Amino acid sequence: MRIEVTLYIAGTVFTEEVIARDYQHAREIALARNPDATVMSVTAVYG
Repeated sequence: MRIEVTLYIAGTVFTEEVIARDYQHAREIALARNPDATVMSVTAVYG
């Protein structure tokens, strides 16, 4: 499943699109790529 994770670091909000099995897995992947970030939202991407 393609999932868009919105992250926040030092006043900057950006999105990371990942391939994951569920929302929790997507959070883990996004935080592994950006360890200092805070997860703001997790949304499935269709289409």
